[in-house]
Amino acid sequence: MSLRLSHTTWDALDPHTVAEFWRELLGWQVQDPDSYHPGSAACYLVSPHGYTVLFYEVPDTKQVKNRAHMDLVPDGSTRDEQVARAEQLGAATVDDRRADLGWVVMADPEGNEFCILGED
Repeated sequence: MSLRLSHTTWDALDPHTVAEFWRELLGWQVQDPDSYHPGSAACYLVSPHGYTVLFYEVPDTKQVKNRAHMDLVPDGSTRDEQVARAEQLGAATVDDRRADLGWVVMADPEGNEFCILGED
């Protein structure tokens, strides 16, 4: 007997805006198109492999550094190209560690951190 992961939930003031950023960045699909719209309290995205992320409306803003975050690797492109693309989609660079550790810490439009790693 064990547990199976249903989905990962990200708190958001504006779930649709944050989900749209991640949908564009990752190229994932909308899981429930009927509830995916501006003003929605819950927006689900699903990866090509079936991994689901829920962006769920909460009343409070992010206060401190995330305790968990996504680490992303380029697929068919370079880290620097993906950093530039993320910035064009609305991400901000939080900590550029390309020179010493090989990755860039970024934040989505509501400040949730994620890393874009160097190429393998």
